[in-house]
Amino acid sequence: MDRADDERVKQVAVGVGILILIGVIVPITLVSWRYLPGLLGETVGTIIGVMTTPFCMETSFIVLGITIVVALNIWRRIKDGDDFVYLEQIDGPDAPGDLPDQARWAVYREKPLDPVAPTRLEQAEGAFAIGDYPAAVEWIGSMDTIELALPETLSLRLQLARATDKTELIEALENELARVKTKTL
Repeated sequence: MDRADDERVKQVAVGVGILILIGVIVPITLVSWRYLPGLLGETVGTIIGVMTTPFCMETSFIVLGITIVVALNIWRRIKDGDDFVYLEQIDGPDAPGDLPDQARWAVYREKPLDPVAPTRLEQAEGAFAIGDYPAAVEWIGSMDTIELALPETLSLRLQLARATDKTELIEALENELARVKTKTL
């Protein structure tokens, strides 16, 4: 919330600064244009005459105001970047019902990576990393014999056996992992 307050203070300060600048420049110009020499004095006098004419004054201030607003918007876009963002939402019949509203959407400034389905090993590693050992066992159980024989899978199985205190399985997996590593060397 502090950042939002800070941004508001900056916006108000810029607006007040612009109004003060106009409030200083216009009266100084109105009072001092007669003291400007030659063509510059004549030009400023003509501009002031047109600006203070009814309907022209209002129009000139409208044009000045629009110019200031457009200039500030261009400056802000250069400073903050483009407003274009990517919005990703989770909705539909397959969305979990107990998902909180703030977890149903995400905003990204840059295009998110294309979704890639994780492998069974990656799913098992993720489940193990968050401590969901039954889910890790399910993912490992769904692997075929070729995947189970990979060193990465054996290493994960060994870590899972250590985490669940399966002493007989730990010894068998250590032997199998050592055999696979010597075979690959």
